[in-house]
Amino acid sequence: MAKAPLILMVNPWITDFAAHDLWAKPMGLFILASLLKEGGCGVEYIDCLDRHDDFTNDHSDVLRGAPKKFGTGKYPRMSIRRPEAYSGSRRFYYRHGIHPESFRRKLHELERPDLVWITSSMTYWYPGVRESLELIREELPGVPVWLGGIYAKLCPDHAKRNSGADLVFTGTLPELPGLVAQHTGFSLSNASVWTDFSLFPSPALELAQKLDYAPILTGLGCPYRCPYCASAKLQPELKRLGAEKIYSEILRVHELLGVSDFAFYDDALLLDTERGLKPALERIAREGPKVRFHVPNALHIRSLSSDWCNLLRASGFRTIRLGLETAADAKNREWGGKVDLELFYSGVENLLAAGFERDEIGVYLLCGLPGQTPEEVAEGIAAVKKAGVRPRIAEYSPIPGTAMWEDAAALSSYDIQSEPLYHNNTFFACRRSDFTLEDMEALKKMTRLDHK
Repeated sequence: MAKAPLILMVNPWITDFAAHDLWAKPMGLFILASLLKEGGCGVEYIDCLDRHDDFTNDHSDVLRGAPKKFGTGKYPRMSIRRPEAYSGSRRFYYRHGIHPESFRRKLHELERPDLVWITSSMTYWYPGVRESLELIREELPGVPVWLGGIYAKLCPDHAKRNSGADLVFTGTLPELPGLVAQHTGFSLSNASVWTDFSLFPSPALELAQKLDYAPILTGLGCPYRCPYCASAKLQPELKRLGAEKIYSEILRVHELLGVSDFAFYDDALLLDTERGLKPALERIAREGPKVRFHVPNALHIRSLSSDWCNLLRASGFRTIRLGLETAADAKNREWGGKVDLELFYSGVENLLAAGFERDEIGVYLLCGLPGQTPEEVAEGIAAVKKAGVRPRIAEYSPIPGTAMWEDAAALSSYDIQSEPLYHNNTFFACRRSDFTLEDMEALKKMTRLDHK
């Protein structure tokens, strides 16, 4: 058998007007790293979004990051030239993450890898992916670079033309052991494990230099098929972990890595939980450990019974986000019918009765979708304020492959099909005469006013 390859995993820079670390870790890379290590490969990791990099934070060209509550924070950043697509904007544009010289030093400190795997997230962050990849090419000439992640999956043709990667991976996880063998001659000893989510080893979080919080994933997929969401395209199957594995992972990370804040990355956290999350949380409520849980991806409001809310509080949930999306019944039915106002008000009452503070509860409202009016969003803001909790605007980002994509492409005066930079929700490419950029800003301002 060929010598075990060394694979370098890279979490690339973000390029955007603003970016905050709101419990954002490259969970996919950590899972891949653990599978590779278990299969016999060597693994190294460089995080271009490391908020604690000393060289970066001490550099005069860098605007330092800043820690926030529960392990979140602002990334260090450097001002860079805006892409031509944003030429009409007056806002500063940044490369978020470590200084390029720090990246170069980290690459030089490592043994030369046999492969580099770089992930990607938002489609409109691709310039950061490309720039990261260009620097890798300079410092590691001749080493193949493979690109995966959300951008690669949603915009494969664009990624093949623009990223500079040797391979843009858009397949399924079980295909990767075969690709590794094909390109390195090494056969992973655990190839069968890659087909079964329940058998995956614990994500290799220990690769991170410092963890202010840990991502936790109890399942994959979502049973809903909302027209604006790409969850089903990215993960079409619904899979869940058992209670023992969920509990053991939380305990392991808390005791081994000293982490007390955990962010759930599930798309449908409270669905199908009787043999998984629910008994795991019941055990945590009884036995510990004393930890804090956060749900940036939002909870399904239909699940917020009195019993569930009491369990969430008792087990350590502190940051609650709810996906109301709209207060308009007709739109709710059109977008999947997941919730209505009556269920929303009942869910909020149950959370408050369980002991959650009002400022711990935020409610996402979609804003700027095709066919939506500013008045409809304003009604949603008013409904959330009536419940005494905080409305949070979720600006619409047109996503390739979703049911709403063609409507967005027909509506937008920008070429969202060819230029992923126009997917940026801050840019709001679906602005129009009856829903302007000024309308969007006014609605965001409305949410910041006293909501109690």
